[in-house]
Amino acid sequence: MRFIVYLFVFCFSYSNAQAQNYLGITPMHKFFQKHADSTYIISSANQHHIEYQILSKVGDTISTYTYKSNTKLGPKLREIPKVFRDTFLKKNANLIYFIPADINVFFQPKYLNLDSLKQFWTKSTKLKMWSVSDDKIDGEGCDLKQPGYAISDGGQIYLHLITKDNIKELFFYAPDYYNEKCPGRKGRKAILELSDLFNSYFKEK
Repeated sequence: MRFIVYLFVFCFSYSNAQAQNYLGITPMHKFFQKHADSTYIISSANQHHIEYQILSKVGDTISTYTYKSNTKLGPKLREIPKVFRDTFLKKNANLIYFIPADINVFFQPKYLNLDSLKQFWTKSTKLKMWSVSDDKIDGEGCDLKQPGYAISDGGQIYLHLITKDNIKELFFYAPDYYNEKCPGRKGRKAILELSDLFNSYFKEK
């Protein structure tokens, strides 16, 4: 019985830790507020994956970063005994769920050439995300005139817009699904365009 209680507490803590990494302002957000002029931090949340994509500007310098698990099974790692390999991967892969996002081992620069950085910044700025309404304002899902499309297992997109004076958080639930089922919402369309833009620059080469 005691084992079952411990297992329940661990599972609850694990789930809660995953959620907390996406909600609210983390030390990483505060770091960018203090040291950068303007920053976009976008994250697509689900229970099995944590990743932030970051576009930031300090003066005339534009830079990009990721915050995600960087544990990979390289060819050399395959040569060690399975029990050591599995333990290494499990311990390091899960650590990201139990610590707040910060400038740590999971935070890495993403190197793009100067022209790409300038284009990326210009395209992001043109979407005018500061003036966008999110689901906290417009409501999740479709409106009352379009019932029957509600889901409970969709993904979530968080966007933090950061300056030295303010951190604005935008939240969208299953925007790709609802944009297809009940199109027309400007905020939902804007976050999908921004998400696609970020993915195009952050894709693995």
